[in-house]
Amino acid sequence: MRVDYHVHTHFSCDCNYSMEEMCRAAIAAGAQHIAFCEHEEHNPGDECYHTLNHDAYWRELRRCRDLFAGQLTIRAGIEISEPHRYAAQIAPTLAAYPWDYALGSLHWLDEQTNTLRQEFAHKFGPGRWRESFRAYFREMERMARDGNFDVVAHFDYPARYFKAPPGEVYDIAEFEAEIRPALQALIARGKGIEINTGSLRKGLSNPCPPPIVVRWFHEMGGRVLALGSDAHRPQDITAGLTLAAEIARQAGFTHIATFERRQAALAELTPA
Repeated sequence: MRVDYHVHTHFSCDCNYSMEEMCRAAIAAGAQHIAFCEHEEHNPGDECYHTLNHDAYWRELRRCRDLFAGQLTIRAGIEISEPHRYAAQIAPTLAAYPWDYALGSLHWLDEQTNTLRQEFAHKFGPGRWRESFRAYFREMERMARDGNFDVVAHFDYPARYFKAPPGEVYDIAEFEAEIRPALQALIARGKGIEINTGSLRKGLSNPCPPPIVVRWFHEMGGRVLALGSDAHRPQDITAGLTLAAEIARQAGFTHIATFERRQAALAELTPA
Protein backbone atom coordinates (compact mmCIF):
# COMPACT_ATOMS: atom_id res chain seq x y z
CA MET A 1 0.00 0.00 0.00
CA ARG A 2 1.35 3.43 -0.95
CA VAL A 3 0.77 5.75 2.00
CA ASP A 4 2.04 9.07 3.31
CA TYR A 5 1.18 9.60 6.96
CA HIS A 6 2.76 13.00 7.53
CA VAL A 7 1.53 15.81 5.27
CA HIS A 8 0.80 19.47 6.01
CA THR A 9 -1.49 22.07 4.45
CA HIS A 10 -2.15 25.78 4.92
CA PHE A 11 -3.78 24.89 8.25
CA SER A 12 -0.19 24.63 9.49
CA CYS A 13 1.54 27.98 9.88
CA ASP A 14 4.56 26.88 7.84
CA CYS A 15 2.68 25.65 4.75
CA ASN A 16 1.00 27.71 2.02
CA TYR A 17 -0.84 25.01 0.06
CA SER A 18 -4.48 24.04 0.34
CA MET A 19 -5.75 20.63 1.35
CA GLU A 20 -7.31 20.17 -2.07
CA GLU A 21 -3.98 20.92 -3.79
CA MET A 22 -2.21 18.40 -1.58
CA CYS A 23 -4.87 15.77 -2.25
CA ARG A 24 -4.52 16.19 -5.99
CA ALA A 25 -0.75 15.88 -5.68
CA ALA A 26 -1.14 12.73 -3.57
CA ILE A 27 -3.35 11.13 -6.21
CA ALA A 28 -0.88 12.10 -8.94
CA ALA A 29 1.90 10.49 -6.89
CA GLY A 30 -0.08 7.27 -6.63
CA ALA A 31 -0.82 7.51 -2.91
CA GLN A 32 -3.73 5.47 -1.60
CA HIS A 33 -3.73 6.83 1.97
CA ILE A 34 -2.75 10.29 3.16
CA ALA A 35 -2.83 11.74 6.68
CA PHE A 36 -2.94 15.49 7.21
CA CYS A 37 -1.07 16.19 10.44
CA GLU A 38 -1.28 19.89 11.19
CA HIS A 39 0.82 21.59 13.86
CA GLU A 40 -0.73 21.78 17.32
CA GLU A 41 1.63 24.01 19.30
CA HIS A 42 1.16 25.14 22.89
CA ASN A 43 4.56 26.70 23.54
CA PRO A 44 4.06 30.49 23.30
CA GLY A 45 7.52 30.82 21.73
CA ASP A 46 6.62 28.72 18.70
CA GLU A 47 5.68 30.32 15.40
CA CYS A 48 2.67 27.99 15.15
CA TYR A 49 1.41 28.72 18.67
CA HIS A 50 -2.39 28.32 18.67
CA THR A 51 -2.63 28.84 14.89
CA LEU A 52 -4.53 25.64 14.02
CA ASN A 53 -8.22 26.34 13.43
CA HIS A 54 -9.72 22.97 14.28
CA ASP A 55 -13.24 23.64 13.04
CA ALA A 56 -12.04 25.02 9.70
CA TYR A 57 -9.66 22.09 9.30
CA TRP A 58 -12.47 19.61 9.84
CA ARG A 59 -14.83 21.39 7.45
CA GLU A 60 -12.23 21.29 4.69
CA LEU A 61 -11.20 17.71 5.42
CA ARG A 62 -14.80 16.54 5.12
CA ARG A 63 -15.20 18.48 1.86
CA CYS A 64 -12.06 16.85 0.45
CA ARG A 65 -13.19 13.41 1.58
CA ASP A 66 -16.37 13.93 -0.43
CA LEU A 67 -14.52 15.44 -3.39
CA PHE A 68 -11.97 12.62 -3.66
CA ALA A 69 -14.13 9.70 -2.52
CA GLY A 70 -13.00 6.52 -4.22
CA GLN A 71 -9.67 8.07 -5.24
CA LEU A 72 -7.92 8.72 -1.94
CA THR A 73 -8.37 7.73 1.70
CA ILE A 74 -7.86 10.88 3.78
CA ARG A 75 -7.04 10.46 7.45
CA ALA A 76 -7.54 13.21 10.01
CA GLY A 77 -4.26 13.72 11.80
CA ILE A 78 -2.68 16.18 14.17
CA GLU A 79 0.97 16.77 15.06
CA ILE A 80 1.13 17.60 18.76
CA SER A 81 4.30 19.14 20.08
CA GLU A 82 5.35 17.97 23.54
CA PRO A 83 2.10 16.12 24.31
CA HIS A 84 3.47 15.06 27.70
CA ARG A 85 4.11 18.67 28.66
CA TYR A 86 0.75 20.08 27.53
CA ALA A 87 -1.57 17.21 28.40
CA ALA A 88 -4.24 19.44 29.95
CA GLN A 89 -4.29 21.78 26.95
CA ILE A 90 -4.57 19.08 24.29
CA ALA A 91 -7.10 16.82 26.01
CA PRO A 92 -10.18 18.87 24.98
CA THR A 93 -9.01 19.01 21.35
CA LEU A 94 -8.40 15.28 21.15
CA ALA A 95 -11.80 14.61 22.70
CA ALA A 96 -13.74 17.06 20.54
CA TYR A 97 -13.11 15.51 17.12
CA PRO A 98 -12.87 11.98 15.66
CA TRP A 99 -9.14 12.06 14.93
CA ASP A 100 -7.60 9.13 13.10
CA TYR A 101 -3.99 9.75 13.93
CA ALA A 102 -1.93 11.74 16.43
CA LEU A 103 1.78 12.35 15.96
CA GLY A 104 3.84 13.29 18.99
CA SER A 105 6.72 15.67 18.30
CA LEU A 106 9.54 17.01 20.43
CA HIS A 107 10.24 20.39 18.87
CA TRP A 108 11.26 22.02 22.15
CA LEU A 109 13.79 20.43 24.51
CA ASP A 110 12.27 22.54 27.26
CA GLU A 111 10.03 25.57 27.20
CA GLN A 112 12.92 27.85 26.23
CA THR A 113 15.06 25.68 23.92
CA ASN A 114 13.88 25.11 20.36
CA THR A 115 15.64 22.09 18.88
CA LEU A 116 15.94 23.55 15.38
CA ARG A 117 17.91 26.59 16.54
CA GLN A 118 21.56 26.96 17.41
CA GLU A 119 20.64 27.43 21.06
CA PHE A 120 19.94 23.69 21.21
CA ALA A 121 23.53 22.67 20.38
CA HIS A 122 24.92 25.22 22.86
CA LYS A 123 22.48 24.43 25.67
CA PHE A 124 25.19 22.91 27.89
CA GLY A 125 28.07 25.07 26.74
CA PRO A 126 30.44 25.35 23.79
CA GLY A 127 31.38 22.04 22.24
CA ARG A 128 28.92 20.07 24.37
CA TRP A 129 26.38 19.37 21.64
CA ARG A 130 26.36 15.67 22.50
CA GLU A 131 24.93 16.55 25.91
CA SER A 132 22.10 18.35 24.10
CA PHE A 133 21.27 15.23 22.13
CA ARG A 134 21.45 13.07 25.26
CA ALA A 135 19.04 15.43 26.98
CA TYR A 136 16.78 15.33 23.94
CA PHE A 137 16.53 11.54 23.92
CA ARG A 138 15.95 11.46 27.68
CA GLU A 139 13.10 13.91 27.17
CA MET A 140 11.88 11.67 24.35
CA GLU A 141 11.61 8.84 26.88
CA ARG A 142 9.40 11.03 29.09
CA MET A 143 7.21 11.88 26.12
CA ALA A 144 7.05 8.21 25.11
CA ARG A 145 6.01 7.24 28.60
CA ASP A 146 3.42 9.95 29.30
CA GLY A 147 2.23 11.60 26.07
CA ASN A 148 -1.14 11.14 24.39
CA PHE A 149 -0.21 10.29 20.79
CA ASP A 150 0.05 7.30 18.46
CA VAL A 151 3.43 7.63 16.72
CA VAL A 152 6.58 9.65 17.42
CA ALA A 153 7.37 12.01 14.55
CA HIS A 154 10.95 12.48 13.22
CA PHE A 155 12.60 10.68 16.15
CA ASP A 156 15.91 12.59 16.00
CA TYR A 157 14.44 15.87 14.79
CA PRO A 158 17.35 18.12 15.88
CA ALA A 159 19.68 16.26 13.49
CA ARG A 160 17.73 17.78 10.61
CA TYR A 161 19.11 21.22 11.42
CA PHE A 162 22.31 20.50 13.37
CA LYS A 163 25.73 21.24 11.89
CA ALA A 164 28.52 19.42 13.70
CA PRO A 165 31.71 21.39 14.41
CA PRO A 166 34.61 20.85 12.01
CA GLY A 167 36.16 17.43 12.50
CA GLU A 168 33.15 16.04 14.38
CA VAL A 169 30.26 13.90 13.18
CA TYR A 170 26.75 13.31 14.51
CA ASP A 171 26.32 9.54 14.87
CA ILE A 172 23.04 8.50 16.44
CA ALA A 173 24.56 5.20 17.57
CA GLU A 174 26.48 7.17 20.22
CA PHE A 175 23.18 7.74 22.00
CA GLU A 176 22.00 4.15 22.12
CA ALA A 177 21.92 4.17 25.94
CA GLU A 178 19.44 7.06 25.89
CA ILE A 179 17.43 5.91 22.87
CA ARG A 180 16.63 2.34 23.87
CA PRO A 181 14.62 3.34 26.99
CA ALA A 182 12.52 5.66 24.83
CA LEU A 183 11.88 2.87 22.33
CA GLN A 184 11.01 0.48 25.13
CA ALA A 185 8.50 2.95 26.58
CA LEU A 186 6.83 3.24 23.17
CA ILE A 187 6.68 -0.52 22.69
CA ALA A 188 5.24 -1.05 26.18
CA ARG A 189 2.35 1.29 25.31
CA GLY A 190 1.80 -0.05 21.79
CA LYS A 191 3.01 3.21 20.25
CA GLY A 192 5.09 3.59 17.12
CA ILE A 193 7.74 5.55 15.31
CA GLU A 194 7.76 6.93 11.80
CA ILE A 195 10.44 6.98 9.15
CA ASN A 196 10.31 10.66 8.24
CA THR A 197 11.98 11.55 4.95
CA GLY A 198 11.91 15.32 5.36
CA SER A 199 15.59 15.33 6.31
CA LEU A 200 16.54 13.99 2.88
CA ARG A 201 15.28 17.23 1.36
CA LYS A 202 17.55 19.11 3.78
CA GLY A 203 20.56 17.38 2.24
CA LEU A 204 21.02 14.68 4.89
CA SER A 205 21.86 11.15 3.82
CA ASN A 206 19.45 9.52 6.31
CA PRO A 207 15.80 9.94 7.18
CA CYS A 208 14.69 10.57 10.78
CA PRO A 209 15.57 8.28 12.38
CA PRO A 210 18.46 6.57 10.59
CA PRO A 211 18.15 2.87 9.74
CA ILE A 212 19.92 1.63 12.87
CA VAL A 213 17.15 2.99 15.13
CA VAL A 214 14.47 1.36 12.98
CA ARG A 215 16.37 -1.90 13.38
CA TRP A 216 16.64 -1.48 17.17
CA PHE A 217 12.91 -0.79 17.34
CA HIS A 218 12.08 -3.97 15.45
CA GLU A 219 14.56 -6.11 17.40
CA MET A 220 13.05 -4.87 20.68
CA GLY A 221 9.55 -5.87 19.58
CA GLY A 222 8.21 -2.68 18.02
CA ARG A 223 5.68 -3.32 15.28
CA VAL A 224 3.93 0.03 14.74
CA LEU A 225 5.93 1.75 12.02
CA ALA A 226 4.58 4.60 9.89
CA LEU A 227 6.01 6.26 6.78
CA GLY A 228 5.80 10.01 6.26
CA SER A 229 7.29 12.59 3.93
CA ASP A 230 6.59 15.62 6.17
CA ALA A 231 5.56 17.35 2.95
CA HIS A 232 4.81 21.05 3.08
CA ARG A 233 4.66 21.34 -0.73
CA PRO A 234 2.69 19.27 -3.27
CA GLN A 235 5.82 18.06 -5.04
CA ASP A 236 7.16 16.56 -1.81
CA ILE A 237 4.26 14.19 -1.12
CA THR A 238 5.60 10.59 -0.94
CA ALA A 239 9.14 11.91 -1.58
CA GLY A 240 11.74 9.49 -0.23
CA LEU A 241 9.21 6.87 0.81
CA THR A 242 10.60 4.23 -1.54
CA LEU A 243 13.83 4.45 0.45
CA ALA A 244 11.87 4.48 3.72
CA ALA A 245 10.06 1.29 2.72
CA GLU A 246 13.38 -0.38 1.91
CA ILE A 247 14.84 0.67 5.27
CA ALA A 248 11.79 -0.81 6.99
CA ARG A 249 12.14 -4.03 5.07
CA GLN A 250 15.84 -4.36 5.85
CA ALA A 251 15.11 -3.78 9.54
CA GLY A 252 12.76 -6.79 9.50
CA PHE A 253 9.37 -5.15 9.01
CA THR A 254 6.88 -6.84 6.74
CA HIS A 255 4.01 -4.42 7.46
CA ILE A 256 3.49 -0.70 7.99
CA ALA A 257 0.88 0.99 10.13
CA THR A 258 -2.25 2.74 8.95
CA PHE A 259 -4.75 4.34 11.31
CA GLU A 260 -8.45 4.95 11.70
CA ARG A 261 -10.04 6.50 14.79
CA ARG A 262 -6.63 6.17 16.42
CA GLN A 263 -6.54 2.42 16.02
CA ALA A 264 -3.56 0.96 14.18
CA ALA A 265 -3.93 -1.62 11.44
CA LEU A 266 -1.00 -3.28 9.69
CA ALA A 267 -0.82 -3.21 5.90
CA GLU A 268 1.59 -5.32 3.88
CA LEU A 269 4.81 -3.47 3.17
CA THR A 270 5.23 -2.95 -0.54
CA PRO A 271 7.52 -0.49 -2.32
CA ALA A 272 6.30 3.02 -1.43
